[in-house]
Amino acid sequence: MKNAYLYKSSLVIKIALGTAILLIVYITSVFFTQMQNLGASVESMSTSNERVLELEKILTVISINESGVRTFIITRDSSYLQKRFFDQKHLKPQMERLKALSIKSPTENFTTDSLKLLLDKRFELFNRTLEEASQNTKLENPDLNFILAQTDTATDKIRDYIHKSLNKELSNINLYRINHKYEIETSIITSFLLVTIALFIILLSLGRINSDIVNLKILNDDLKFLNYTFNNAEKIAGISHWNYNLRTHEYSFSDNFYNLIGLDQETFKPTLENVLPYIHPDDRDQVVEAYADSLRNKTPTSLIFRLYRKNGEIRYIKSIGSFAENSHGEMVKIGVNYDITEHYKNTIDLEDNNKHLTDINAELESFNNIVSHDLQEPLRKIQMFISRIDENEIAVLSENGKDYINRIALSANRMQNLLIDLVSYSRTVKGDKVFEKADLNNIVGEVLADLAINIQEKNAKLKVGNLPVINAIPFQLHQLFVNLITNSLKFSRQDVVSEISFSQQKISTPEVYDGINFTERKFHKIVISDNGIGFRQEFADKIFQLFKRLEKDIDYAGTGIGLAICKKIVENHKGYIFAEGRPGKGAKFIIFFPK
Repeated sequence: MKNAYLYKSSLVIKIALGTAILLIVYITSVFFTQMQNLGASVESMSTSNERVLELEKILTVISINESGVRTFIITRDSSYLQKRFFDQKHLKPQMERLKALSIKSPTENFTTDSLKLLLDKRFELFNRTLEEASQNTKLENPDLNFILAQTDTATDKIRDYIHKSLNKELSNINLYRINHKYEIETSIITSFLLVTIALFIILLSLGRINSDIVNLKILNDDLKFLNYTFNNAEKIAGISHWNYNLRTHEYSFSDNFYNLIGLDQETFKPTLENVLPYIHPDDRDQVVEAYADSLRNKTPTSLIFRLYRKNGEIRYIKSIGSFAENSHGEMVKIGVNYDITEHYKNTIDLEDNNKHLTDINAELESFNNIVSHDLQEPLRKIQMFISRIDENEIAVLSENGKDYINRIALSANRMQNLLIDLVSYSRTVKGDKVFEKADLNNIVGEVLADLAINIQEKNAKLKVGNLPVINAIPFQLHQLFVNLITNSLKFSRQDVVSEISFSQQKISTPEVYDGINFTERKFHKIVISDNGIGFRQEFADKIFQLFKRLEKDIDYAGTGIGLAICKKIVENHKGYIFAEGRPGKGAKFIIFFPK
């Protein structure tokens, strides 16, 4: 896995290729130097061989001349001199070649000037010998013998000089051959290294190219799939895109742009002039002006306009455009068109609904005013007249009259409680929802102080544990706890001391109510329990419904709104309230407030 990562790493590949290229450059320079050395050694060997050849030619001429002269002395036949004697001019090419070779490659203890002096001396003696032999034909000729002795000495000097030069050249040739062999061997090693590293680079490059081709194919496939996904996403989302090259003045539209208008992509030429006829006439000037201003000032655009489809259908389009540079450094305007027809229609419907809700809220406010004032006023008068009859006229009434008066009083009281609860519920639904940090201990303490008389009348016992601080609407929580305590007091059992408890309970394991998971990390759990008359568990959901009363007994008076208010208040706090009960055993209200 690590090797694969290193192989795929662009940095590692670059380092490897850079190192290999540096090695190739170095080895190539070494190889080039070796080739130069090989050339120099070959040239030196060639020069030495040429010098040896020329010297040997000179020795040959001297030897031929000596043989010819001696034969002439013995035979006195001048024909031998014609075929076996060369004058000094015959050695001129050899001497010039030797001079050129000496200049090209000087040799120690050898100069053409020294050799020329020796040759001049020898040919002088050749000429004297021939002259003396021609003038005196006697066999015993002391002068000739003296000259011959000198010629032998001169010839020996030439031979010694040339043999020393030849030995030196042969020694140099041997040395050149050894160096040449060494250079050939090292150049073979160098060329092998050069070829090996070149093959390594080629294989590494081929492997990398193959890997890049595979990755390119994968990327190409991913790009095709991304294109396919993008085109489908455009269709699903109702969007399309376009771009305009400010240098080439060319437009490009996405497939869904054509689908949006209903045009044939093959025959439609993408230009602004061709699109304008499909823009609603009332919006056309605005679009053209905004677009032209955007191109002049290079500013983004955001427009909403109507667009005709080819079938005549009108669609509402939101077009957003901005500028960017492409890979060639050309300025391009890129735009996205959103089909917001449904959203636009929904917005209009929402505005109509909001207006309708505003009207309903106004009616509800009017209703609250009627309940709070207009209905309360006649009701208070009814209660006032009943009170006066009860004080002054009750004695003269029959038993039926007294019963009717009592019933009227109870009904009036119930009507008053109902009106108060309706006002409370409407305030819960509509009231201001300003959240702040609220200590539930303080709120419950205020509620107990407000209900002190009711608690004392029932001789009830209340137990309040340590409650949390939460983000809440304080006056609504006050109403919540008032209703819950009042409910427990109202539905207490006869001849049993009412016991009501408030407590915060820890959620040790996730608890599930109505398919919702409640955990200690997310929720506060508040439990309010009593030992009242309770209820059957199958009615747990119904008790929170508006105007729903489980007890029809007149001893348990109620309007059926109190617990509905409690549920609404908890929902206003993004919380949940659940009820548990058993007939004759009491009820328990479980509230979850979010942390």
